[in-house]
Amino acid sequence: MMGVAILFGLSSLMTRNIDAVYVGSYEFARVVLLTVATFGLLGTEQSILYFAGKFEAQGKTEQLKKVYLKMVSIVWVCSLTILVFYFIVPNSFLQSLGIKENLLLVLKKCILILPFYTITILNTETIRACNKILLSECFRNIFKYMPILIGTILIIYKLVRVDTLLNWYLYGFVVLAILSTAVVFFNFSTKKIKEKSELTLGDITRISYPMAISSFYTYLLMTIDVFLLAQFHNLHYTAYYAISMKIMSILSMVIVGVNVNFAPKITKNYEMKDIVSLKKNIKDAAKTIAIVNFIIGLVLLIGGRFFLSFFGEDYVNALPAYNILIGTQMIVSLFGLVPVYMNMTGKQQLFHKIMGFAVVINILFNVVLIPKINMLGAAISYAITVLFWNILVAYFSYKKDKVQLVLWK
Repeated sequence: MMGVAILFGLSSLMTRNIDAVYVGSYEFARVVLLTVATFGLLGTEQSILYFAGKFEAQGKTEQLKKVYLKMVSIVWVCSLTILVFYFIVPNSFLQSLGIKENLLLVLKKCILILPFYTITILNTETIRACNKILLSECFRNIFKYMPILIGTILIIYKLVRVDTLLNWYLYGFVVLAILSTAVVFFNFSTKKIKEKSELTLGDITRISYPMAISSFYTYLLMTIDVFLLAQFHNLHYTAYYAISMKIMSILSMVIVGVNVNFAPKITKNYEMKDIVSLKKNIKDAAKTIAIVNFIIGLVLLIGGRFFLSFFGEDYVNALPAYNILIGTQMIVSLFGLVPVYMNMTGKQQLFHKIMGFAVVINILFNVVLIPKINMLGAAISYAITVLFWNILVAYFSYKKDKVQLVLWK
């Protein structure tokens, strides 16, 4: 909740006090890092939770340190490969993909900072895997925004130049990478490795890369509609809809927060074939997500006009789309641990295929509906797609393991 308050407080400070050009550069960088990092991380930030649960089931928790060190090498190799690839590709090709000339410098800075960004994300989930959940949440939802928040305040009081806004966000990850690495090694310092790890880099990659593909598809589902709105209509609609998506992300944060905290438990129960505990954890997680999200969701629906106008009166134009997005996310809350169950029980390959199919469906609906009913079409496309893949995953989970993921029986 503190993370949500900081995120929206920061957005309000920016939109009310800083020129949209600089805010737009920050938002572009944020989306670029989220998307490109899926290739830099290669799913390691999710698979570290899988291995934590697996080792706990085997009574070999000290092996997590070895796996983490191998993951660091994977992350750095992938990030540096992306960096090299970026410098090989000519700017003219990037511009042909729709990236405007003034955003090329932003893209370059993002690629340069990528190794530090990916290490920060991996470390955040490793801290969680070490059962330091509160500290992990602080890194994920609070510490991550501290540099840009400090920079924004300094800019508002004219203590630094406004064109440094992006640097506060990006260079903050250098500090966060160093700080989170120190925390990880401090946690591992008490664990002595009793035997050599049998897991190779290839073994880790085979578990991790399908998770990376699924994450990439998930980010696509969150950005395709925004991109197509910009292509078919003016940027005003894009801005209105993007804010609706950002408010909806409050409910997504609840789902993700509960999912990642239950992830190691799911793997442990599944590896030990403890079906009773597995079903209990799934039910507890589903109840937590549903109760919290329905309470927050109702508040967001009732106060929709107020929350949108908080960013400016014109943003109320997105209210119909906003209501669909919030209502959809409330329904999705009933599906509990859908994505985590697939990734934590060895069904990563099946999950990323389902998500790939969902992306295709989303693009088709967006292309048809957005030109006709703009923001409403984007929201309907999102709703259809998200409900489709959640239902499909719940079906396959029950068919394969006889495990009921949805809250109802």
